[in-house]
Amino acid sequence: MPKSRTRKPKNTRPRTATSPGEYERRRRTVDLMIDGLTPDYIAWASRGEDDLSAFATGQLLVVKMFVTIVSSLGRGAPSLRLDPDHVAGFLPPFLEDVAAAAANDDDAVDDQRYVVGTLVDWLSFLEETGRWEGTQEELEAVAEVLDSEAESLGGIVDSSPLDGAPEPTEEEAAEFAAHAPFVRHALALLEWLGEGREVMPDGGLDADALASAGAVVGSQERARRLWEAMVNAEVVELDGSVARAGEGRVDLGGTDGLGRLEAQFLGTEIVAAACTDGTPGTLEGETAAVLTAVLNAAVRQEPFTLEDVASLGDTGGAGADDEAVADGADTAAAADAGGSGLEEELKGLAEQLLAEIRELEALGLVDTSDGMVAVPVAALDTVFEGIRDYDDEDVEGGEADADASREDREEASVLEEPEA
Repeated sequence: MPKSRTRKPKNTRPRTATSPGEYERRRRTVDLMIDGLTPDYIAWASRGEDDLSAFATGQLLVVKMFVTIVSSLGRGAPSLRLDPDHVAGFLPPFLEDVAAAAANDDDAVDDQRYVVGTLVDWLSFLEETGRWEGTQEELEAVAEVLDSEAESLGGIVDSSPLDGAPEPTEEEAAEFAAHAPFVRHALALLEWLGEGREVMPDGGLDADALASAGAVVGSQERARRLWEAMVNAEVVELDGSVARAGEGRVDLGGTDGLGRLEAQFLGTEIVAAACTDGTPGTLEGETAAVLTAVLNAAVRQEPFTLEDVASLGDTGGAGADDEAVADGADTAAAADAGGSGLEEELKGLAEQLLAEIRELEALGLVDTSDGMVAVPVAALDTVFEGIRDYDDEDVEGGEADADASREDREEASVLEEPEA
């Protein structure tokens, strides 16, 4: 859920000659009118998902403020009708106030989108439940104003590479949230953690603790990455030198909305760690860069074959971009060896990349059962967020730079683009 959806725009006075006393009376009347519809709106907006009830309640705060302002020029008591001309006149300055209250320009646009999206939801609620008190022409006119504002903001919701991608069934989503291997391992580590354990100053596990945790989940490397992800996802919280179960522990493993979010947060941290390990020019760093390209292709439903990954070190089988991946290697030694140094480096990269893919598959985040490096449908959001986090952390300057960085990494990949 976009972060802007948790913020509330500041209260604002109507830009009219309405007296403060009249405005307060109208505000109270609007509050009472909308409070009477709150249970029905929450049921309509949340679609039975308990975790969305708080979000729907927050939307009504925006609705109350805007309806109070828009109705300030109207005669008589406020009603469930919005005057199209008043909406068109008051919405732009209202959105300006919302933007002025934001921390930065990006947050300002997010907040404005949230407001417009909320008003679209409110209008849809009134229409679908038969509560709209204006004419059909007025309803269409208000909808047109809101659509125009949404379009000027670039849409209420950003487009995503996942648009048009397959979606999991309810059963698949619940199974992933409750029983994905990485979730089971995390729950086992929480059991191992008990009431709390001493950790190192950076929050990591010392050698003895790592060996003990590794015995629980299968390997020390898996335990290290899982532990780091659990801390970042707030499934584990640090209190000085002591680690204890965090807030996310309550919901992790559940099949409701909050349980699914906790699983996604945790899985995203695991993927992000795999795509950021190492530094550029090292084997770990190059592996992470190529892994990002492989996962990006999988998310976009254009997966590479597992054979492509395994054959990186084969003579003539690595494609035309070998030199880009080998950037930072000992090129002099490679030249003296007649190119064998590059081949050995590519073999090492292939082995490391395969190991990362196999580990992600063991955790339930990748699927190679059909010979392709694919992402399970239920894990698409999780993996996509992990790749996006990598872009955001590695690149400064916005989405354009992030897209450029992704293209650079893919061009530097030893893998050729899969055929359409």
